Amino acid sequence: MATTDPNKWRKAIDVLLSEVDGDLTFENGDFALGDATLQHQAHNLLANKGDLRAAPQAGIGLDTFLNDENRDFSEMRAEIELQLELDGQTIESVRFDIDEQIGGELVRIEAGWSN
Repeated sequence: MATTDPNKWRKAIDVLLSEVDGDLTFENGDFALGDATLQHQAHNLLANKGDLRAAPQAGIGLDTFLNDENRDFSEMRAEIELQLELDGQTIESVRFDIDEQIGGELVRIEAGWSN
C-alpha cells in the first residue's frame, strides 16, 4: 500500500502506531509523530461499518470482502475508493494482486491528500 512518489501527496502528520502491535510509538519520551497516511488507509481498510462511533458509516471491512467466497473485486474497489474519497483523499489507483509468497491477495492503493 505504498505510493510510488512520496512527494506527490500531502503528508498526514499524526501520532504513529507500531506496525508490529498497533501500540503507540514513542520518541525521546514523547509520542512519535510522522506521516501517517498509510496508517490512516490501513485503518480505513480494516474498520467495519459501525466500528467508529464518530463516523458509523466509515470503514471498508476488507476482511469481510476477502473472506467472502462470492467476493466481487469491482464492488470491493468501489467501496475502497468511496471511503478514501469520503476521507478527503484523491485516488489514483486501487489494484488487487495475488502474492504467491504470502499465499493471498494484496491490495495496492495509490492515494493521498492532494498538495
